[in-house]
Amino acid sequence: MQYSLQFSKIFNTGTVEYSIVTPVYNQEKIIVDNIKSYITHTLNNFEIILILDCCSDNTKDNIKKFIDEYKNEHNNFIQIKIIETYEPLFETKCDNIGFKMAEGKYVLEIQADMMMTEIGYNKHLCKPFKLLDNVIAVSGRCCHNLFKDGGIGKLGSSIEQDISTLDVDKNTFYTYETCNRGPLLIEKEKLIELNYLDEEHYYLDNSDHDLMLRAYLFKKYICGYVPIDFYAPLENGSTRKQKDQKNSDKLNFLRRNINPNYINKYQTQWISLKPKKYKFI
Repeated sequence: MQYSLQFSKIFNTGTVEYSIVTPVYNQEKIIVDNIKSYITHTLNNFEIILILDCCSDNTKDNIKKFIDEYKNEHNNFIQIKIIETYEPLFETKCDNIGFKMAEGKYVLEIQADMMMTEIGYNKHLCKPFKLLDNVIAVSGRCCHNLFKDGGIGKLGSSIEQDISTLDVDKNTFYTYETCNRGPLLIEKEKLIELNYLDEEHYYLDNSDHDLMLRAYLFKKYICGYVPIDFYAPLENGSTRKQKDQKNSDKLNFLRRNINPNYINKYQTQWISLKPKKYKFI
């Protein structure tokens, strides 16, 4: 077994609508504040699922201390689950662990370095699902083309920018060929239809884009971007952290044995999609 459920705590009864899934690697300084931001800014019933990916710092202890001392004042915070891996699995596998354990209609992947800053951000991201019936995923970060230039939102290093500095409208759903993880809202039923993220061919990058590509090729599901603000300094990203020997060895093994450009095999089947905009209130 590569992982196990280490700890869970139920705070309220009720049906979970949103399952927040966060893989965590060595984020002892910021993870508790970011969890607090989920709790204070998420509306409707939700759960939090944390996957601690072979952490070697005090991340686990800090989270456990916070939960042990936490006095819940939010009746929509249903429960928290903490999973721990026994070897480095990296983001794609960790996401799938959380997705499969999720009880909500929607899974909401939020990366560990992201602090939510808008109350009701999750309901805002959900609006396209109420507008169109073929939406699989909505990113609060950005969307773009797969094999050529073009995109909108917090692309690349602009993740640090306030959306007021970008040429975007908060009440518009922008559709392109793919959209990015973090924060990423996915309808779980459609995710199951596509057999989750592809763990065989992706361990870190591109598994989100592979999902969106397969979603359109095989189901004609679309994805896109709804602008929200959040706080995510580039320096805090787990992929940019210096790794301990165990994680470094596993990462080097994966780099040698998995082709990061596997997604390109679909390029000959792909028909470029025109970007669209859908307004909502």
